Amino acid sequence: MKKQGCYYCDRDEGFRELLFEICDLKASKIFLCKDQTLPGRCTIMFKDHYEEIYEIPKAERDLYMDDVCALAETIKELFGADKINYGIYGDCCRHVHYTICPKYEGKLGWGTTFVMFPDPSERIYLTDEEYEERKALIKKAVRAKLGLE
Repeated sequence: MKKQGCYYCDRDEGFRELLFEICDLKASKIFLCKDQTLPGRCTIMFKDHYEEIYEIPKAERDLYMDDVCALAETIKELFGADKINYGIYGDCCRHVHYTICPKYEGKLGWGTTFVMFPDPSERIYLTDEEYEERKALIKKAVRAKLGLE
């Protein structure tokens, strides 16, 4: 189920410039954020269009939460995060999704809500090859964690 005009359902060119598809999980699709100032930052969206978590049927919601947890644990393990923050706002982007934001003590946003859009001069972008390597690393680990590999 998709909704026309939804940022996450449409995945237009602007979307694809900021979020790079990694893979499908049990009830979701995961994307690597272009800005890797906080290494491993990803977005995980529910596979179908819902605007609120409570609207998702319980069995599917449980699978989605399994995916969210597996991705968060994977990011923490792979990138050595000190803490994982979970952003689920959706005021302007009404599709159930989490930003999985690894936090590192002494780095950007530690001790506060994670910084959604760091100052452009502070953002870290990878090479195309580095993005592909990071996506493959996350995909292999998270799918194995969920028994999908």
